[in-house]
Amino acid sequence: MTALDPAAGHVAVRDLAAAALARDVGHDLAVWATVDPATVMTTSCRLYGAARDPVLEGEVLVSEYREEPDVLRYADLADGPLVGTVHDATGGDPVRSRRHREVLAPRGFTDHLRLVLHDGRTAWGVVDLLRAGGLFTAADVAAVARAGRPVAVALRAAMTAARVVGDVDPVLAAHDVAGSGLVLCDPDGRVVEISPEAHALLEGTDLPAAVTALVAARRAESRCGGVSAPTPSGRWLTFTTTGLGARTAVVVDPIRPSRLADVVARARGLSAREEEVLAELARGRSNKQIARRLGLSEWTVQDHVKAVLAKFNVAGRSELQAALFSGHYAPLHA
Repeated sequence: MTALDPAAGHVAVRDLAAAALARDVGHDLAVWATVDPATVMTTSCRLYGAARDPVLEGEVLVSEYREEPDVLRYADLADGPLVGTVHDATGGDPVRSRRHREVLAPRGFTDHLRLVLHDGRTAWGVVDLLRAGGLFTAADVAAVARAGRPVAVALRAAMTAARVVGDVDPVLAAHDVAGSGLVLCDPDGRVVEISPEAHALLEGTDLPAAVTALVAARRAESRCGGVSAPTPSGRWLTFTTTGLGARTAVVVDPIRPSRLADVVARARGLSAREEEVLAELARGRSNKQIARRLGLSEWTVQDHVKAVLAKFNVAGRSELQAALFSGHYAPLHA
């Protein structure tokens, strides 16, 4: 895999990775998307081999959130094999997949390979490769799988800029926007209106896939509390939906501390237990207090504390608390 520079941003990481993978695995269309690390819902898409097709995108995403599950759903792959083809997942009979039968086959695609970009704990993106004629081979699947973790690590770093004590972090700097933004969509998912606030929060760029994904989830009658996603410049936003009669409104806000905490923990590669210990450390609790609250021995807590400090690259508790506030939360109060 080509060397990926996270400093170039998550869009550039995907561009470079997509070009490198295309040299090894032939395909007619590729979709590289970032996902919300908490929900694995797509948040921004890059297409290679065709212009963006909002109708196709919406139909594919509706299939993700229907009550009747299809094969190779992103959330299922993230919990298991990470990679697969529709041909293999259906035992050689792709028409068993509703996504393939109703959405992809009518457009001439004969096989579909999906990969979740996973860093070992969390998904940060997904890749869809489609072929119009022929099938993906076991060698193709293996080549794609090898790219998964290195790209995920680079994507994670690009999506969550590293912060140290005393940094003024432009990624989380306050937006000069009063109130929430609103994107209004019709029942078919087409955008009807974008408020000036939403336009400012989205930095004037094309609507992210997060909007399409949330509208698709609502069309599929799937419950979703919302997603978090970075803009091309790296600022994190949250997207939630509400119904307005037959229409769907997507509400856009700067990320809130409660959602940011999960992103921070995932970006640092903390385990679930380390995340619990981090929450206690942030409150200034001692090892003895943490052990009692979490039902652990003090020796075990001490090991977790050492691991947390190492992952934040700080020397002690006070420095950790300073890093958490100055690098992550203080900018949200500006």
